[in-house]
Amino acid sequence: MPSFDMTDRVAIVTGGSQGFGKAISLALARQGANVVVAAREPEEVTVGRERPHAPVHPVVDEIRAIGSRALGITADVRNQDEVDAMVAQTMDEFGRIDALVNVVGGSWGETFRSGALMELEPHDFIECYRVNVLTAFMCSKAVQPIMKAQGKGAIVNIASGAGVNPGTGQAAYGAAKAGVINMSKSMAYEWAPEVRVNAIALGGIETPHRPMWHESVRSTTTNRSAMGRLGTPDEHAGTVLWLVSDAAGYITGTAIEADGGRR
Repeated sequence: MPSFDMTDRVAIVTGGSQGFGKAISLALARQGANVVVAAREPEEVTVGRERPHAPVHPVVDEIRAIGSRALGITADVRNQDEVDAMVAQTMDEFGRIDALVNVVGGSWGETFRSGALMELEPHDFIECYRVNVLTAFMCSKAVQPIMKAQGKGAIVNIASGAGVNPGTGQAAYGAAKAGVINMSKSMAYEWAPEVRVNAIALGGIETPHRPMWHESVRSTTTNRSAMGRLGTPDEHAGTVLWLVSDAAGYITGTAIEADGGRR
């Protein structure tokens, strides 16, 4: 029977240094995978004469403590050159890429806002699309030839329930994540049978590094969930692990609604 074992396989996790991405990185490592943790450099802060460590270092140390190999890469996956460098470094270190998990994304960021439709500008939609859709596209396109040549590979794109169901103040984010879901299905059909591609439409998730769940948002989200709570990073990491493992060997072109039973 196919298993969740990832021994000696190589997985790249973008946004893998904290929150959900960190949980995925550690879950893969516990199943024997060699993990490439990619994340952006934090804003430069001078501490004496030293710059702070890139955010990937603590997670890399945790993975190595588990007993798996790890590579930390500082990369902004909005930039094609940095995506290409990330893939090249991975191949130089490990010689193969078996899984890619595109975690990078967000409902708001440094270059765009979330909010009611009449409060948004075209720029907010464009930048939201760039962060959520184009990053996944560029990373996936960069690893596809490698996976095809190997004869096997799996990609998981992290989407959102906002891409399936509407919500107040989520128009730009929902449109972008709907794009992620549809793009994932297109990838699955064009790149099969060697490369499996799936999306996960997350519901509310606890992310301690990003305290966005003020009480009104938390209450609305949990009330819509049959589970009556937010999901945890470890719970969702289990879904990712299943999708990239041989246990999901016949699963491709799907978007799993991991929202605690939205109602």
